[in-house]
Amino acid sequence: MNELIILDKTIKKVSPDIFKAVEKEVLYFQNEFVGSDDLILQDDIFRVLEDIEDLSIIMFPVEDEEFCGFLFEYRGENFIYINTFLPLEKQIFTAAHELYHYLVNGKKEFLDLETINEDKELDLEESKANLFAALLLVPKDALNKQLNLLKIKKSADLNILKIIKLMDIFAVPFKTIILRLFEIELLTEKETKDWLEIAARNPEKGILYQIKKHKIGERWQKRTKHVKLSNLKALIIDNDEMELLPEEKINKDLSFLARVDVDE
Repeated sequence: MNELIILDKTIKKVSPDIFKAVEKEVLYFQNEFVGSDDLILQDDIFRVLEDIEDLSIIMFPVEDEEFCGFLFEYRGENFIYINTFLPLEKQIFTAAHELYHYLVNGKKEFLDLETINEDKELDLEESKANLFAALLLVPKDALNKQLNLLKIKKSADLNILKIIKLMDIFAVPFKTIILRLFEIELLTEKETKDWLEIAARNPEKGILYQIKKHKIGERWQKRTKHVKLSNLKALIIDNDEMELLPEEKINKDLSFLARVDVDE
């Protein structure tokens, strides 16, 4: 992948005005639903989503590295599905990404790994959703505080160990941290490109190797395979009782749910 293309697709480069607009959207959400504009959410993002009155979370594992999640509506209720086969850091980012789509227009939307990595032609709404997720999970003030604690005043102060510490603090993927450092202008374009050339998911070298070597942030690399079906089963049964869906479709849905171990 051409890492320079990733930079060219970031909202910060495409349109500073849009960047500021998304920042305002994040600030509004933080004040309304989080209670602070510098709180580090990590996996509390799931709790935040569950606290939204007309939104529920569906979680179960699908063994597909590229399939992250989607937003959908069922019988007037909104759901965000998250693939828990993926590392927890990507589940967290997926939740924040889909939250943007729900807040903006509630449209049905499927998220794959290419979208998270911005590894395709520019899609402005998807890029805005990625930016929203990054700003929400890595707030500027909180990031600056952590940089001060790690004694990072300039780009030359960075090293892989400090990067994986930042990943652990904010529970986000490698590319997210690097792009946030670019967005706050700690890194130049060239420096960002150089960092992004480091392998992120190779257990034999690069970032994942360093995470395992130093035992920092390993919890966010765990494939939780958590299952949570919220009230979806109840809705399907209600459909059965009210004869709103064909019997064949209802039986198929209930058969699928019966094969899944549900966490009560």
